[in-house]
Amino acid sequence: MANNARLKEALECERKAEECMKTSMLKLKLKPDLDGAAAAMERAAVCYRNAQEPKKAAGSLLKGAEYYEQNRSFFHAAKARESAAMLLRDIKEFDEAVKLFERAIDGYAESGSLDTAAMTVEKAADVLKNDDPEKALKIYEKGLSLVQQSDRAKMASKFLKQITRLRLQEGKYKDALTSIKDEVEKFVEIKETPRIGQLGIALVLVNLAMGDSVAATKDYGWIVAQCSDFRETEDGRVCESLIAHYENGDDEQFQTVLKCGVLRSMDNEYLRLMKTLKAPAGVGNTEDGEEDEDDLR
Repeated sequence: MANNARLKEALECERKAEECMKTSMLKLKLKPDLDGAAAAMERAAVCYRNAQEPKKAAGSLLKGAEYYEQNRSFFHAAKARESAAMLLRDIKEFDEAVKLFERAIDGYAESGSLDTAAMTVEKAADVLKNDDPEKALKIYEKGLSLVQQSDRAKMASKFLKQITRLRLQEGKYKDALTSIKDEVEKFVEIKETPRIGQLGIALVLVNLAMGDSVAATKDYGWIVAQCSDFRETEDGRVCESLIAHYENGDDEQFQTVLKCGVLRSMDNEYLRLMKTLKAPAGVGNTEDGEEDEDDLR
């Protein structure tokens, strides 16, 4: 019974929205009441949602978004689309939800609300990162381009971290190196050099995963150029040890360094990457490799 009453109210709200859109010379109503129509559709959406009809609720919100957009209320249009996207996300209609999240991001940006746009980027990417990491990556890249235009370095570094994580998951090591360097530059820009340490190690690890100790050495030098104190830090010494033992083909010492506390505290993507690493002379030592993987877990 309760649901029937809610559905009846939703229909009444839709009828009210239609009335708001009508014009009448007799009543001297020369323009449609776009805000009134949008508000009525948002109320209809609440009724449908409470009646356990999420798809109809999303449809009402999208109609309301159209009215807001016609009235150039871009923020409210974006908010309505975001709300519709969240309803579709909850019923696992991810493709349509992502399209709406993207339109909401653009709408927030157009209205000048870049912080809200950035939060919506995170919501949208969170929907996808397990089921479709490639699409999540594109959304983070979209968010990055937005915040870079507005000189929001901290927000950009947050997106870059997620971009790197997804690129590592996808095995896109060259692209991951690019986003790690971009993140370093952002931290240099906002003078948070202590946060550069693990990114320096990350550059070395990814280069060694690609079998390129020369590039690892070059990127280590680049980090030192960005932060002159890096060479004297524990992170810097770990980088030097990794490169030296790798180039010497001393896998026993190389694996010992991989087990040090500094490396164990890194993000899971790097821990997984480390399980695959061996100094060249150690490749093929299967039994030891299995033990090392257990130690790194």
